[in-house]
Amino acid sequence: MTSRRPPRLLLLAAVVLAGMLPLAACGGGGSSPSAAQPGAVQVNDNYFTPGTVEIHTGDTVTWTWTGAADHNVTGPGFNSVTQGKGTTYQHTFTTAGTINYVCTIHSGMKGVVKVTG
Repeated sequence: MTSRRPPRLLLLAAVVLAGMLPLAACGGGGSSPSAAQPGAVQVNDNYFTPGTVEIHTGDTVTWTWTGAADHNVTGPGFNSVTQGKGTTYQHTFTTAGTINYVCTIHSGMKGVVKVTG
């Protein structure tokens, strides 16, 4: 009697899939990073992602610089320094309302924080 071994590619695929199963449980249901972290905003080159973020009173928004150019974040009651890729800025919103903010270096860079009570 001869024994049949599964083809190596099939065996490799089974090992890879088995290793990915624990990671699938941590995926957050396929939502985007901004949906998983409602106070997270990326500062890209000449735009914010997401353009509008919704949070609750007392929550903190964290802006993370991902673009190559320097930017700042300025709104009523908050103002980051001009900084570049790999840096962050945080602000905690204590009053409900719609807050518009901009990068004062690039006139087209606008974002909105919607704060609910």
